[in-house]
Amino acid sequence: MTAETPAERSESQNRESTDDAATLRADGGAETVAGGSVVRGRNVADAEATRSDIVLTSSLPKKLWLRLPWLLVALAGGLLAGGVIGGAEGSLEAAEIALLAIFVPVIMDMGGNVGTQASTIFVRGLALGHIDDKNVLKHLARESLLGLAIGLIIGTIAAGIAMVWHGEPMLSIVLFTALVTVCLVASTFGYLIPWAAHKLGFDPAAVSDPVVTTFKDLTAVVIYFGLAIWLLPGAL
Repeated sequence: MTAETPAERSESQNRESTDDAATLRADGGAETVAGGSVVRGRNVADAEATRSDIVLTSSLPKKLWLRLPWLLVALAGGLLAGGVIGGAEGSLEAAEIALLAIFVPVIMDMGGNVGTQASTIFVRGLALGHIDDKNVLKHLARESLLGLAIGLIIGTIAAGIAMVWHGEPMLSIVLFTALVTVCLVASTFGYLIPWAAHKLGFDPAAVSDPVVTTFKDLTAVVIYFGLAIWLLPGAL
């Protein structure tokens, strides 16, 4: 019997490793990548694949039924946010409203971007089986901490620019506090909303963006103008 050469032995070991990995994927939804094990949530992935197939192959009325209700929620939230801004006119001077309005896009966009990032990362992690009931709170805590860090950094930069631009310390304080709070809330609920949708049997991908955006817009204007009504009258 001819002894195996080192090259043949290595090739045989590689074939065995490949076969083992294939067995793991077929039986338990796991695979070995770069010496580590990535566990795929097979059931979750199957459910997401089914949802995706339904969304892509459904008729136009069915697609409208799946998506339009969440967009109507977004419309209602936008109108409520406008109502909050309109209500602030009774508590603030016209000059204060005009000054605050300059930074409304900053507040809204930063909250939206942070919330959308969080929900997108969550939905992807859920579909791949990286997020489940056992570790969702750990990931939520990390995402909330990340949102707080982002808010502190962005808030400091924006407040500094506002101070140089307008020279109003109280405006800078309002802007800083609002950005920190909005980023924290957006990152937290960017995770919680798609998770709740998943647990309730809705499609997280269809629900996340409109609901997260609506929630973020409403909370952003409430926080921003609430702080302004509290801190700004007579300070500018």
